[in-house]
Amino acid sequence: MANLFSNLFDLFSAGRPATIYVPEPSPPRTPQSPPVESAAPAQTLPPVKNWSHPFKDKSNPLLQLTQLAKAAAGYYPLGRNGLWHGGVHFDSGTAGTLEQQSSVHCLADGEVVAYRIDEHSPTTTYFVDELCVQKPFSRNFVLVRHRLEAPKIEGSTDVPPSLIFYSLYMHLQDWAVYRDDVSVPRPAFWSDSETRRVKATAREVHTRFPGERGVRVYGQPRSADALLLLPPGAQVTVSGEGEYRKLKNTNGPDILKNADGSLRGYISFEHLELIAGDEYRVEVNFTLNVRAEANAHSQRLMQLPDGTEVVVSGEGTFRKLEWVNQYVHFGSLEGDREPMADRIVVLDQPIAIKAGDLIGHVGEYQGNRSEHPEKKLHLEVFSADRMAPFIEASRAWAQRLPATGNTWLKLAKGTAVVAHQERFSAQHPPSPSAVSTPCDADLWVPKSLIDGLSAENKIVITAMAERKACNWYQLDGLLHGANGKLLEGWVREEVGVTPWVNPWSWEGYDVIFNYDSPRQTLASFFRAVGRFSEEQLERQGRLADLSDTGPMKSRLYDIIDRDRNGHITAEELNDAMKFPAHVQSLSQLIIHYESEWRYEPHKWDALDEVIGHSGSTPLLNWLAEKERIKEISWWNEVAPGVGLPAHGQVYHLHPVGLLSRFVEDSKLQLITFAMLKKAKPSIADSYCDAILPYLNKYAALYEVNTPLRISHFLAQVGHESGFKVREENLNYTPVRMRKIFGCRNNESGYDDSRDECISFPRLRPKLWSEPSTYANNPINLGSYVYANRNGNGDEASREGYKYRGRGIIQLTGKNNYREYSRIHNQKDPSDPRDFLDSPDLIVSDLKYGVESAFVWWSMSGMNDWIARSYAVRAEAEIVEHVADVSRRVNGGAIGLKERVRLFNELRRMIELESSL
Repeated sequence: MANLFSNLFDLFSAGRPATIYVPEPSPPRTPQSPPVESAAPAQTLPPVKNWSHPFKDKSNPLLQLTQLAKAAAGYYPLGRNGLWHGGVHFDSGTAGTLEQQSSVHCLADGEVVAYRIDEHSPTTTYFVDELCVQKPFSRNFVLVRHRLEAPKIEGSTDVPPSLIFYSLYMHLQDWAVYRDDVSVPRPAFWSDSETRRVKATAREVHTRFPGERGVRVYGQPRSADALLLLPPGAQVTVSGEGEYRKLKNTNGPDILKNADGSLRGYISFEHLELIAGDEYRVEVNFTLNVRAEANAHSQRLMQLPDGTEVVVSGEGTFRKLEWVNQYVHFGSLEGDREPMADRIVVLDQPIAIKAGDLIGHVGEYQGNRSEHPEKKLHLEVFSADRMAPFIEASRAWAQRLPATGNTWLKLAKGTAVVAHQERFSAQHPPSPSAVSTPCDADLWVPKSLIDGLSAENKIVITAMAERKACNWYQLDGLLHGANGKLLEGWVREEVGVTPWVNPWSWEGYDVIFNYDSPRQTLASFFRAVGRFSEEQLERQGRLADLSDTGPMKSRLYDIIDRDRNGHITAEELNDAMKFPAHVQSLSQLIIHYESEWRYEPHKWDALDEVIGHSGSTPLLNWLAEKERIKEISWWNEVAPGVGLPAHGQVYHLHPVGLLSRFVEDSKLQLITFAMLKKAKPSIADSYCDAILPYLNKYAALYEVNTPLRISHFLAQVGHESGFKVREENLNYTPVRMRKIFGCRNNESGYDDSRDECISFPRLRPKLWSEPSTYANNPINLGSYVYANRNGNGDEASREGYKYRGRGIIQLTGKNNYREYSRIHNQKDPSDPRDFLDSPDLIVSDLKYGVESAFVWWSMSGMNDWIARSYAVRAEAEIVEHVADVSRRVNGGAIGLKERVRLFNELRRMIELESSL
């Protein structure tokens, strides 16, 4: 609520340091029953798979939290003024810590459900030194709905726990900024404007415009002979649907227009076919001349290709041309997107948005005492779903998840921190008995931070008969001691003892119901800063007590009141946020409270007495402030249409804390949805969702884990099978059968015109001598061509067919099936399988169809092969490098051009994502 309250206290602040008075903890009041929650939207929203910092900050999650201490105001759950605040601010204080703090990006995958973008932000008239001063405040916002869902458990049909939550981006940039500067990127969820322009990349040509490039204009809604050419940048408006759209607001080509806009010219009526009314089309296989006069001997103005749609008038052999329909390829146009400005927009059809997509840009906000507007983003996350049952279900679910998902190392309070010594190394590690300082609070450290430690900051001690395995990590500036100072030194992870925690266990999180009213909070604040007179203290003291003894402030007292003097100063709050353990504890508070964006007049009028406003002693700036509060609010208009409760009471979560907790999961994704779609654009989204968990599981397990390896794997599989689990097609015509299996080299060794092998011998002569035995007979063909190869028996054993190719990279041959069984059972002893006995499992179960490809990749030494080839070929011979890999995969270079293209596109994408 600090956004609304900050100006309020600017009005009356005497410049004294703000404090929050918290007495010694007392027995809690009997809590009131929380209001009944509104029903959550239908669970059709796809779950979050990816996360993004709003400014794409890639620093470690703990640093992202401590950086928020630099904000000028607007902390969670209290602002610098000590009052409730449901989100966090990015402002002038945080700007120096981020590479960019301008464009705002979506926190997680979801859907935009509402927004408001004013053309120009409104202003509030304040009285400053007896002068009326207009001060702007951006009330622009975007509201996004998300669904947080625990990972599915392999082999279980149980439905994972899930939660609908919302992210709010407040104080965004005005529409006028985008309108006046076309170079400023626009959010994709804004509507396309009617006006579009020909893309700068349009390169089509037309014989009537030699040397020019652009987009062709047709006289019918399909590609045909073109009427004319529109140059890049030309602005048009179009109507209709489909690949080709009709140009609006024009009655024909400019070359035919008179000064008044009407068309000139006459056309022969006998070569027109009626469409309807007075609309016709030029007959098939005829190009119709447009004449200046109504006769065949007058000047030819232009030609209309067959199929051109026209409107004519008059009678006789030649009719007056009134209209020529014009169509352009819609994909060759681009349009500026525009918001529906100066209103709250609740979308009937929410618009899907991905993590990291553009939300908007930081707007300006000016408080009463501010001399200049400030760039500020208020970021907030909340849920109307009941949190306690969700967390309880999530914790139970986490117990069933594989240990690979435990991505947070818990360093409990009391963990010893051993001061660094120069001699420490793998040969001389720290000793558990060395002099150390115990840390003074629990801290959960993300795996990404541990993995990112340099070799000199990480010591691995393997288990031996006389000792257990452990890891030592040098973690400087993360833990703190009882003296309130950050510690530098080494901590020990006892392997198998020091716990790694799954984010779905929600360990360290508390759900708190906050019952403070704004009046109570204000009374508490005024009492703390000494603003009340004795008479006011007597009247307002009870309200202040209710606030000071409430559940939220009692919990904050436990976290950040270091000197235990019953007061938490703004300085203490700010200092506490500089300690990773403290700010992490603050970020783990889930607080149930009414949204500050819900406006009810009586709630604010109730503050009049506390402030000292009355009819006889009016405070004009307070009246102005209440008007601003009304204008900036949006809840009442939005809630009914997006699944939020009308009463406004929701569970608030720290947005960066939530992001940092779950972004670790998305970092484990070696292969993303976008990569998969790049490798095979036609693959269905639902199939991507089904196969991605297996691709990521086995990519990690079989070390396909670098941009080079991933790019090759995806490019090869994208071409080979399109990621569909298939079995080898052995149903061939005689000619096709001989081409594929009859020669040593199936590319250059076969002559199509003669159905003969050339340069190489016929390896399987029975395909020529007995074609009817094998053509269109998969069992016979497989049994013959794969007989006595790769561990298979002779033709009579039928093992060639039994162990034919299967999977997304086709595993072929008895030896490979035997080796797959061995490797699979070694990697996953809980799921023993015999693929020699049940080879069809590779086709019938998606996970085996995927794993078999990675096993083949590993057995074939592809990772080492890629490294050796790249070391020799490098960038100068990238085509040959991909050819090296392709020959290893399929024995030749079939489809090499596509494999090279996919490899290059994927590597660029993966390296770009890795660098962000």
